[in-house]
Amino acid sequence: MDKKLNELLAAKVAENIPQNIKTIDYLMEALEISRESAYRRMRGEIPFTFNEIATLSLNLGFTVDEIIGSHKKDRIFFDLKADSSSDPDKSFLAMIQDYYDYVDGISKFRDGEILVTLNRISVFLLIKFDTLFKFFYYKWIHQTYNIPIYSSFSEMTIPPEIIAMRQQLKLRSDALSNVSFILDRDLFLPTVREIQYYYNRRLLSNEDVQDMKEELIKLLYYIERTLQRGRNENGYEYYFYVSALNIETNTTYASFGDNYASKFWVYSLHAVVIKNQEICKMHKKWLESMKKSSVLVTQSNEMLQEEFIKRQEGHIKELAILLQNSERSNEI
Repeated sequence: MDKKLNELLAAKVAENIPQNIKTIDYLMEALEISRESAYRRMRGEIPFTFNEIATLSLNLGFTVDEIIGSHKKDRIFFDLKADSSSDPDKSFLAMIQDYYDYVDGISKFRDGEILVTLNRISVFLLIKFDTLFKFFYYKWIHQTYNIPIYSSFSEMTIPPEIIAMRQQLKLRSDALSNVSFILDRDLFLPTVREIQYYYNRRLLSNEDVQDMKEELIKLLYYIERTLQRGRNENGYEYYFYVSALNIETNTTYASFGDNYASKFWVYSLHAVVIKNQEICKMHKKWLESMKKSSVLVTQSNEMLQEEFIKRQEGHIKELAILLQNSERSNEI
């Protein structure tokens, strides 16, 4: 949506809400977003999504055609947020904020349901660990903004605003309940490969790799404890399945109250978001079919639990071998 259309929509919203309700308060409740996100939409700093436009038009009694013109009923719109800022830190912070809004909206419903496929470690898990999160941020800066690889990992610092938002997201993520994870057998492999790549480019030091190796071990033990208990550290129910098939990409299906949302990760934090009920149900049906080719390992199937954990330990061990080979080269 261009700036002019966003201004028209903001004006239409302000025109149609009841006089005794403030616009920002209305947007926060109707769209389940934070106060800052509501202000940013009204100021035109970020656009309303198609789903938000539809929600507002239904609730306030104006037609979408008044804002964006006629549309075909046989097409489903999706939301993929583009990076409009030239400042990487602002763009990254905005994405973390949007992800927080998404998680916050789900966490308010105790009868919600979340189904997740993971072919690699997601930010949902990485935010628990300082060095791994910093590495996620570091890679994103280089890859998304096409910045030449010249600055080392140790030279980069995370702005305090991102650190604060990360902490909020961590706390809110830990409050999600009834979450089912369908895991790829080589869940840790992509992250290990990325660490190896940046180390071979001499952008990571031995200490950096050692720190990330230790955090990957802690993450693996966290997963192991959770699948053995069936609950996370806050007592919320988690279910883990190990897929017999390769999982193509990270996806999430969520239903909460009368709301539905499916996310398909293109890369990093960027996700295609679909909130059409029928499409979300199709996605759920596909996830349920994935369960049929997977095995539940939460509080069951100890042999497969052990096999999965040892497989990830094998991937992490590659980092130890990398460091050993480096030490031998230095001795020579």
